[in-house]
Amino acid sequence: MAGAANFFVLSLLLVATTVSSLQLVQGGLHVDAEDISKTIKSKNGVVIDCVYIDKQPTLKHPLFKDHKVQVYKDSAATARPIGRRLGGFVDGTRAPPVMQVEQEWRRSGSCPVGTVPILRLPKTAATNLTVIPSLSPSGLPHRDNAMLDDSTNSPRNEFAVAYGLDGPYHGASAFLPSWRPTKIEPQELSATSLLIAATVDRDWISDHPRGTFPPDTTNQIAVGLAASEYTFGNGDPNLYVYYTTDDGKSFCVNLDCPGFVQTSNEIALGTSFINGGSSKTYDGVPYVSVSIHIVPGQQQWWVTVNDTAIGYFPQLLFPTSFPESFLNQVGGIVHDTRPNGVHTDTVMGNGRLPDDGGAAVVKAYLTVAADGTYKKDMPVKFGVTAPKCYNAAVLGENLDLPGYDIAYGGPGGSGCDM
Repeated sequence: MAGAANFFVLSLLLVATTVSSLQLVQGGLHVDAEDISKTIKSKNGVVIDCVYIDKQPTLKHPLFKDHKVQVYKDSAATARPIGRRLGGFVDGTRAPPVMQVEQEWRRSGSCPVGTVPILRLPKTAATNLTVIPSLSPSGLPHRDNAMLDDSTNSPRNEFAVAYGLDGPYHGASAFLPSWRPTKIEPQELSATSLLIAATVDRDWISDHPRGTFPPDTTNQIAVGLAASEYTFGNGDPNLYVYYTTDDGKSFCVNLDCPGFVQTSNEIALGTSFINGGSSKTYDGVPYVSVSIHIVPGQQQWWVTVNDTAIGYFPQLLFPTSFPESFLNQVGGIVHDTRPNGVHTDTVMGNGRLPDDGGAAVVKAYLTVAADGTYKKDMPVKFGVTAPKCYNAAVLGENLDLPGYDIAYGGPGGSGCDM
């Protein structure tokens, strides 16, 4: 796969039959009726099955035959700045200036302790494939302020991202804005994400100049918010996780294939958040706190959302060791199908360019150093594929929380091709 110039079509479907013979099929995985403790039907039509934690789809794969579900050690002091950030500063004395947001389905009920929420899609969605772009930075030229010139008229992924290149890192976190894009073309997607990546080149790891791109980004993990009526059945920001072990040539999103082990009964993958900010009126936007990090004494990569550890990617997923990352990517991505042979009108972020003021902002991007302490990590390089319509810029340090603010986004439009 050619990174930013191509895409994968993934099936993220849960197909339901009658309760007596229920099988929720998702990328070849399934949930049996006897594995479900409770079902929640929300007012917006979302159906959530509360599945016993040891019966979740990932754990039924042979790869996880002897796997024991891990417990998040949130008492580790060095993990708190990354995994527990909604309390404000590290000492929790000051609250951040952002509105929190919860998932829509939580208005209609909650899953019992010992279960995990899994989204079920109706039968009518069985023929609808989900378009999720590869998030891999490998398709972008590895140089300062990289621009990708693609003169073909093929579908592509448009990036406006900033890079942290001062690894090794043991984690990263950020506050992602929960914007509802005003315009998303059919079968397209607009996303905001945080991604970590590592090279498998041990020689480069042992000797490389600071601030340089690794020779490859073979192992990657991401968490983010994506809006797509075609993909999710709504235009709201929906939570997703992602991983690849081959630099984005193939990858897995949410529970499409075995990999992510869920541990929380509070947050469901593939579901929307309420109170999303309107990019039409530029109303105050709520934020979702996300992180990917390793807790001292553990090996798996934990994902937290709104200060809740929702699950992890175990090391057994990665054929080559992934104990640290050397590239962090944060910003926006649009899947551009080139409708009618021109650049898409799908907006990124809230539709404003950083240079125009008022653009979407990822707040308080922060990292964990190899020694377990957190560090401020100002991105100094960028990956931008359509600078006339989408861009990214570092605004400086956040005034209320440790970390840097990164503006990104833009309006899209046929003018991008001029």
